Amino acid sequence: MKKKIRRPEKTAPPGKAIFLVAEGTGETITKITNAALAQFSKNTIVVQNFFQVATKAQIRQVVKEAVKQEALVAFSIVAPALGDYLLKEAARNEIKAIDVIGDFIFQLSAYLEQQPKKIPGAQHILDEAYYRRIEAINFAVKHDDGKTPQGLGTADFVLIGLSRTGKTPLSTYLAHQGWKVANVPLYPDLEPPAELFEIEPHKVFGLIINVENLVRVREARLTQLGLSSDAKYADPIKIADEIEWCEGFYARHPQWQVVDISNKAIEEAAVSIVTAFQRAGGS
Repeated sequence: MKKKIRRPEKTAPPGKAIFLVAEGTGETITKITNAALAQFSKNTIVVQNFFQVATKAQIRQVVKEAVKQEALVAFSIVAPALGDYLLKEAARNEIKAIDVIGDFIFQLSAYLEQQPKKIPGAQHILDEAYYRRIEAINFAVKHDDGKTPQGLGTADFVLIGLSRTGKTPLSTYLAHQGWKVANVPLYPDLEPPAELFEIEPHKVFGLIINVENLVRVREARLTQLGLSSDAKYADPIKIADEIEWCEGFYARHPQWQVVDISNKAIEEAAVSIVTAFQRAGGS
């Protein structure tokens, strides 16, 4: 007679639970999951992370908890033995488990006619690209907010724009992709550094934003600083004047590329900048 499995008492929370399991940092599966969940309402979804999972004992503990919460288990485990064990444990306990990238790797292997390396965290190998990203991050920090303008000529591209138009976050995001980015703030009553006008025009990207968005961002900044949102810094009329001046400034330099970041996520703005740069002959 087949022995009946004794399962833990279920303590499922309201809504749905998703367990993310990875043998490394979990960066890949987190990005994939966030992209997928963006298509759904997250109000009743609880995501729990189980990273650096390297043993069968850890997997058994994850599965045990998944049974309690009636969770969906999504995993990114490269080591075949460990991944297979998780699938078997999930099936034995009657819970759903998804191998998020395993099937894709299998199909790639067949198409490329190569065996995968099966190295956990292979995307984090300390290769030339890794050191370029580190160099780019250091460059972005050194050339943030108009610092060391004499180095603008060595940037892959330069972001310019009014205060709180996302120059620093964009520079940082692009630096993590390996681009050396400098940024320079623009003020109606202050002349930009002379070096800005000496670099190749296709490297300069002027950021623009609508009045409503800039007011909201500046009000949030004032709140962070404990200041009144009524300050001139966030005054819609003053901001409208600044934007009009900025658009006129860009118009006087038609070879610069203008990127409207209104209602754009950092990722979207970054793609727009890189695409425009490459179309203009950058690499």
